[in-house]
Amino acid sequence: MKQPSSGQLLTACVAVAALALWSTVNFWGTTAGSTGPDADVYKIGDQAARFQDLMPELPATAIVGYVSDAPASQILSSVLYASAQYTFAPRLVTDQRTKPAPEWVIGDFSKPLDVVQFGKQRGLILVKDFGNGAVLYRNQGH
Repeated sequence: MKQPSSGQLLTACVAVAALALWSTVNFWGTTAGSTGPDADVYKIGDQAARFQDLMPELPATAIVGYVSDAPASQILSSVLYASAQYTFAPRLVTDQRTKPAPEWVIGDFSKPLDVVQFGKQRGLILVKDFGNGAVLYRNQGH
């Protein structure tokens, strides 16, 4: 078998480098829109700010219930729930209907509504409305 010439090796190296550069530029171009201020479409990064005043009201080791106005069938519901679990750590955030029912329940609302009535329908007493969709309830059984 004949060894490739230095010209052929150089051509192959230039081709590989050119393809790698093209791939990098192409990758950057397709992902550039996924970063920046418009990247967080569900505003997960805003959760800590929304719940900033509510968090000190809960014990750090509490098991906390969670309710939301987002229908369970929508992706928004899962996103809000998961981001609340992350935001409230080390507290354990679980569904409000867990047995035994947690004493404290976080209300996470994506649109304006009557939070008192919403809570009453679920056996919850409004403790405080912190604004911007952040509400603290207490289970009636506690």
